Order: sequence, then C-alpha cells, then structure tokens
Amino acid sequence: MHNLDDLQLFALTVRYQGISAAAKASHLQRSKVSRRLQELERRLGYQLLIRTTRHIELTEQGEWLYQQVESHLTTLDEAMTMLAEQNREPKGKLRMAIPPVLGVTEFFTSVIERYTSLYPKVKLEIEHQKQAIDLRRTNTDIQVLPVYSPPINDDYVQQYFIQLPCVMVASPSYLQKMGQPKSLDELASHLLLGNRYSKMQLPRNTDYYVYSEDLHLLRNMARDGKGITMLPTVMVMPGIKEGIFTPLLANHQFADLKVTLIYASKPFQSQKCRNMVQLLRQTATEKGVISYPK
Repeated sequence: MHNLDDLQLFALTVRYQGISAAAKASHLQRSKVSRRLQELERRLGYQLLIRTTRHIELTEQGEWLYQQVESHLTTLDEAMTMLAEQNREPKGKLRMAIPPVLGVTEFFTSVIERYTSLYPKVKLEIEHQKQAIDLRRTNTDIQVLPVYSPPINDDYVQQYFIQLPCVMVASPSYLQKMGQPKSLDELASHLLLGNRYSKMQLPRNTDYYVYSEDLHLLRNMARDGKGITMLPTVMVMPGIKEGIFTPLLANHQFADLKVTLIYASKPFQSQKCRNMVQLLRQTATEKGVISYPK
C-alpha cells in the first residue's frame, strides 16, 4: 500500500508550481514536504520533479503520474502501483543519445540486437548527439560522450566506458600531390582536418584547414583528398583495407579516444536503463573493444 498523503503533496506541488506554495497550502514545513517528495521518488524508483531555484518542472514519469492523479480513470494507489511495476519489469521507452561514430559500429548494432531480444517490451529511441544534453529535460536515459565533453549536470553519473584507438590518415591522391609527412613537425605544411580530439593530440600552435566535431565530415573530406585527419580506427579501417586511406605517422603513438557513459544516479535510474548500461559494458568486454582507464 502506498502513502497517498505523499502523493497528495506531489499533486499540490505541481498544482501550485512550487514546494514552498505546497507547504503553505498543506500547513507543513517546506523541508518536510521536500523530504516526503524525495521519499516518494525513492520508493517509486523515478525522479518526478526537476527542482530549480524559481520553479519546478515535471519529468516524463512525473507528468504521467500527475495526469493519473488528476483524472478519475484510476485510483491514486493504482496509479502509483502501475508506475512502480514499470520499474520492476523493463518496458516502455528507453532513450539514448550517442555520437554518430558509435552508431555505425558492429559493436553497437550487436548491443541493440541483444537488448531487444532480452527485453522485447522496451522500445528504443536512439539519436545522434555530439554535445552533452540535459538528460532530465530531454527525457533521455543514457548518453554516450567523449570524455572531453562533460555532462550538463554534475549530479549525473559519468562512467568510463571504452577507449577507441585512433589513426591519422589521408587519401593516396592527397599524398601524391602534397607528400607524406614523416613527423609531427612536418604537419605544419599540410592541410589538417581537425576536431577537439586531434587538437588535444597535436602541438598547441597547429593550424587547421577545417575544424569540426562532425567526424563523418572530416572522414569524407579526407577521402576526397582535401587533407589529413585523425579519426577513430573503426571509422577508417574499411577504407584502409580498400586503399582509400593511407595510415600516417605509424611510429607515433596517439592516445585513445576515451568514451564515457552518462546517466542518472540512483535511485532515479530505471531498471531498463540499468540493464542497458550492464549490457553495454558486458558486450564491450566480450568483444575486446573495451579498456578501462586505471
């Protein structure tokens, strides 16, 4: 049996657009209302409210629960039971934001196929994002980002996931025209196609012909003979095998591109989210594409 008094406090908080107003309406101390709302969220396993300095916002689960409270379709207790059951049995929608480079890998395809087989009641929504997003306000469960892109909110968990080896490449036509650099110093006389990762690897005064976080753009430009670029090996290995790209500076060891998983901290992490995080790490370990930093 759920505590319906706490649910009533939740409804008042939404209705009056603030914890202080709800506390005044219910003749309770603000700290007590806040504590009981946190306990309600803990019991359900979902964050219901996004608290800001001036007002509150509803998460996707909070919006759903408030609609149930305000309607006469279900009793309050039934609504809370339904929401809690969603967390016990993985179902509903799982939203993920991933960098485009990960979406084209066999590894990620394998993860998605395995997840949908294990949890057929969960519907996946996957979008490509190169920048950090606010998980709560976009109702996103998991984001995968390079380590140099910190999460929007410090409350989110940021966990090392994989390290992608990278390689510097150019097309044979470009090298035939411009010559092949033998050292980092010789790159100064070449057309460089860079991004934030390559900027961290090359000398600080390096000048770039094109600078973009769109790795597919850089790969396509290098393929078309427009310059030299440094990309995750997984993106260019097929082209290397086909002779479209030529690896450069093979004797120089570039640092791997570290990738992190970002998701809500407990107790606001849903079961379907926990299952995806676990499967991502498990699959990466099995396929040998993972390397946990010390």
